[in-house]
Amino acid sequence: MRPIRTSGRSALSFARDRRGNVAIILGLTFVPAVMMIGAGIDYGRIAAARGSLQQAADAAVLAVAKGIVSSTTDQQARSQSQVYLTTNYRNATATVTSAAIATDRLSVCISAQAQVATTIMHITGQASMSTQVTSCAALQGGISQTDTYEISLVLDNSGSMTRSTSGTTKIQALQTAATSFVNTMFTKAPNRVKFAITPFAAAVVAVDPTSASTRNVAWVDKKGANSQHWIAFGGQTAATAAGFSSRFDIFTKLKAINSYWDWGGCFEQPVYPLNVFDTTPNPSDPETLFVPYLAPDEPDSGYDNDYLDDDGSVTTTTRTTTSKGKGKKTTTTTTTCSDVASGDWNELTHVCKYNVTTAAGGGDGPNSYCPDYSTQTIMQLTSTQSTVTSKISNLVANGNTNLHEGFMWGWRTISPSQPFASGRPYSSPNNHKVVVFMTDGFNNWASAPGTVTGSDYEAAGYYSYNGAKNKRFPDGSTGNKVDYQTALNAASGSWSDYHDKSREMQDELTLEACTNAKAAGIEIFTIGFSIPSDPIDDEGLTLLKNCATNKDHYFAATDAASLNLAFSTIGTGLGSLRLTQ
Repeated sequence: MRPIRTSGRSALSFARDRRGNVAIILGLTFVPAVMMIGAGIDYGRIAAARGSLQQAADAAVLAVAKGIVSSTTDQQARSQSQVYLTTNYRNATATVTSAAIATDRLSVCISAQAQVATTIMHITGQASMSTQVTSCAALQGGISQTDTYEISLVLDNSGSMTRSTSGTTKIQALQTAATSFVNTMFTKAPNRVKFAITPFAAAVVAVDPTSASTRNVAWVDKKGANSQHWIAFGGQTAATAAGFSSRFDIFTKLKAINSYWDWGGCFEQPVYPLNVFDTTPNPSDPETLFVPYLAPDEPDSGYDNDYLDDDGSVTTTTRTTTSKGKGKKTTTTTTTCSDVASGDWNELTHVCKYNVTTAAGGGDGPNSYCPDYSTQTIMQLTSTQSTVTSKISNLVANGNTNLHEGFMWGWRTISPSQPFASGRPYSSPNNHKVVVFMTDGFNNWASAPGTVTGSDYEAAGYYSYNGAKNKRFPDGSTGNKVDYQTALNAASGSWSDYHDKSREMQDELTLEACTNAKAAGIEIFTIGFSIPSDPIDDEGLTLLKNCATNKDHYFAATDAASLNLAFSTIGTGLGSLRLTQ
């Protein structure tokens, strides 16, 4: 065996050999390089996660801010924020760590954090990294020092509001919730808020009928010139022959028979499409004037509202005084109305019968679907808080539901035009016109199959006038393009067929009115008070959703507590929310 020989030269050569250095250097720098790249990737993921968390927190704080009321605590705000955060952010570790409501209840801040799993850095033992965000929202608008508000409360006072929910009637729940809302607004915006209240059922008491001046205002058809004034009373010629120049003359006769039969303060709808716009009444255009509501005496057999005897002749005397020279001459004209001709329509329209001196039959009388003026008259815009709350406390529920009629009169209360002309101009800067529209039901116009009218006499009159068109119905020219007179005439005559078609018609009028009000700059909040034992159907809820300014302006209340929350949320949301951090 040969011995191993070494030499200094060989050792020196080995030391000088560079052929393996690159591999060694790469080996020594590989791990740090990978860690740096991995850290960059992980930090990029953290940044993206933080952005998503911030967006989710912003959405949460805005949602919570809308619902803040005087009793909301920080813990409740935190819990509510967590619900919204969980819904809008997929990371299950996301947590709202704190929530703080400002002492003036006008802003709220939340802080949130989330853990983000690492991809490369877990090699070093760091399995996740934390990211934190803060978001704040403040309320503007109704609580500013300059903005003003005109708020129309359009409140369903139909008979179904007497039904109970959670141990209280629905009308009582409404009174509590609406009163709280009013008090909140007067606290937030003293001297800058006005309220009007429109109680509605099948019709609306627009003015106090006991005031003589309300019969003589320019926007009332006191001369009987509107095309709808005499349509159910035999026409203007027959009315004149009987001694009547307007329906107020008939009411004078009826009051002499029964003190409760004086005019009740309700009006009938204008003709279409005037009944879906804020149309200014013009005495030179009688169609724009409002016709006093007077439910006709119906035939003596087979009709509900029979309160006079249709048979017999009546003699009337008209006295005319003229001046000739120095003296006056009085002439007397005697007009005799013949016995009523046979047939339901002739009996219904026999206008001479209103000259009788005694009542006959039964029925509800001339104010059949007009609510009681003593409690249900519209309260026009006022800045007196006690007047508003007193009005709410005296509301009484009775009658059918006409959403269209209620909404239109509610709109008119904040309009700058007649009949009330109490609202600021639509163009007034920093002024908000708001309608809060609450109902527990849907449009309901009583049908009367087998009659010449097809229905009871409500704010839109009858379904049909012995085959003549009801000019208050949509004629197919706008909206959903349906001619509802044709649709009603095609109904089979059953209660359900008539009723379904009339509801479709009223829904169309309601939606057109809402659309036109929004176009005029009205902010609309809607509340469907739909309790489990007496629910609003899907069609009714959809109508309310579509009527509202947007989906955030629609509320569904299922009990007294949620009704109160809806009004409270509206009070908070009247100002526009904005993020401040």
